[in-house]
Order: sequence, then C-alpha cells, then structure tokens
Amino acid sequence: MKVTAIRSTPLAIPLDRPFHWSSGRQRGANLVLWTVETDEGVEGHGESICEEPAAIEAYGRLLADWFVGRAPGDVEAILGEVWREGRWRFTPHFTNQILSGIEGACWDACGKANAKPVSAFLGERVREEIDLMAFPQGETAHEVAFHAAELVETGAGVVYCKVGRPDARDEEIVSAVREAIGPEPLLRVDANEAWSVAEAVERIGVLEPYGLDWVEQPVPADDVGGLAQVRRSVGTRIAADQAVFTEGELRIVLEKDAADVVVVGHHETGGVWRLRRLAALAETHGVLVNRHACMESALSTLTGAQAAACIPNLTLGNQAMHQLLAESILASPDPVAPVGALRIPDGPGLGVELDPDAVERGRERYQ
Repeated sequence: MKVTAIRSTPLAIPLDRPFHWSSGRQRGANLVLWTVETDEGVEGHGESICEEPAAIEAYGRLLADWFVGRAPGDVEAILGEVWREGRWRFTPHFTNQILSGIEGACWDACGKANAKPVSAFLGERVREEIDLMAFPQGETAHEVAFHAAELVETGAGVVYCKVGRPDARDEEIVSAVREAIGPEPLLRVDANEAWSVAEAVERIGVLEPYGLDWVEQPVPADDVGGLAQVRRSVGTRIAADQAVFTEGELRIVLEKDAADVVVVGHHETGGVWRLRRLAALAETHGVLVNRHACMESALSTLTGAQAAACIPNLTLGNQAMHQLLAESILASPDPVAPVGALRIPDGPGLGVELDPDAVERGRERYQ
C-alpha cells in the first residue's frame, strides 16, 4: 500500500467559553485536518494545531511530498530523510506541528489496512485507558473554583490550573480552587514561561501552602539552568513543558536534572513515533511523562492516547483540551471523556470516525 495523495482541510471551531492563560485570552481553535489517501482506497486522518491554517497548509504541501509514493508505515525512514535534507531542521518546532498531523494520518491508514490499532506499531499497550486531568475555566477565581468543584464531582482526581495570567490573581485562584475541591485531589499549576527565576521561586513559595503536586514550566523554555535552579529552591515538584519539545531539548533538561516530570505531546515532537522515543529517553533517567495537550480536537486527544497507551512511565492526570471546543468533529467515539478515565479505542487505526457535517461546518467557518 502506497500513499497517493495528502490533502488538507482548514478548520475554525469556537470554544465553549473563553480560555485564559499567561499569553492572554482565546475564543476559538484553528486547526488543519490532514487526510492521507492510498492506492488501496484506505484513508487516514490526522490533525495539526496552529494559529493560521494557511501557513500550515503551505508548509505542509512541501512536507507531504516526502510521504507520497511511500508506504504509510515508513514513518521513521521518512522523518529521517526530512531532517537530513533541506532546511526543515531550522524551524523544528513549527515543522513538528505540521508533521504530527501528517504522521498521525499515516498511522491511521496503516492501522486500518492491517486491522490493528495504532498502538500496535508503537510497542504494544501497557494500559487500556489513561487518566485525564480536570481543567477548570473561568474569568474570575469564583468561576474557576466553581467549575473545578463540578469536575471533581464527576470523578476527576487531578485538577490543573493556569497561573501567571496577566491579571496576576494567582493566589486568589489557587486558594479558591483548593477550598472548592478539598484536600484530596492533586492540584497542578502551569505558568507557561511567565516568570523569571526569582519570580518563580517567590510565587511558588506563596502557592505551596495550597498543596501543589507540581508547577509546570515556570520560567522561559530556553533557560534550562534557571529551571534547574527553581527546582533546587522550592519544595514542589517541577515539570518541564515548552523546554522539551525535541529529543535534544529533553536531553539537556535530563542532564541538568532540571525537572521531576516532562510534559510533552505528539504535536511538539512531530508525531506519536517520536513521542514514544522521548518517553523512553525520559524513562532511562527515571523521569515521568505527562501527555501534553494543545488547543485541539478529540481527534488529537485520541491520537496522543494511542502513544500514551504504550508509555510505562506515564502519570495520572494527563492533559486534554478537546472538551473546551464547542463542537466535536468526531462521530465516533462520541462523546470523548473530558476528565478521569479515557478508554483508548481498540479499533483499526485511531479507532475514530469523522463527522463530515461538523468538518464541513469548521471548514466554512474558517473560510
């Protein structure tokens, strides 16, 4: 079976409510849906996250040339050629965002053709479900806390909050959430690179009395030495996120002993194959992995879950953001669990079915 064509569909999907984080406020998700066509009539689907779909599509058309005429399962060989030839390596983060969608579509087609789930090509499963965090949203501390309590009542054992917001109400939000959820659920916060080293040490000290499980990426991604300094200076565990998108970046974080946990997903690594490799590298250092989420649909959540199924050093409370979208592009499975236990589809490929009407609405909305 060979890839004959790769086509892209830009999508715009509104959020159920505004999303607040250290970089501002977001009201919708722009995505690119990739479809891999084969000479046997099997199609596979994948998704790239983005700000502007037109940029992803233009760059993606060039990258697609590496896949056309090849077997969809030749992912490692194709990726090796991509990084050896041309100038793709000059923009690794952007290139990986695009590759992740095309690579996921290839694995989906490969799995369908062989009547196997994608996880079968990634080392086989060590689990049949993964645990998802609760991700409360809101404008005010009261709104975030109220939503957090609702999510815990549905069975969530890990609550995740953004801090470092421009309104600088971190302690107000964290204290309100802890009071609302009680002492038992794990509480994690993510600053998204918002602080300097000194600010991080000070602000984590203020938040620690509320019982934090970990603080994610408190300082800029390129300051790995600073991340290590923060880790040595506070009692709470430190998670690296934006600092570990590539194997080289992860290697530096591990060598500097800068994090207790790495938070990484297939959009950052260039696909589920490379995500699996990064997880294995972290495991050699005794470091846990938490599946990272972006502003994405449930298609991405379930793509990442196929890799997470094969990661022995996976944590509880893996990230999910598909529930923030006002509409799903999947007909099956529907719904996809927003918190707590997520059953990983065991059907062929990704085990999903697109909703063509929802996809068309997303395409028209973007246009």
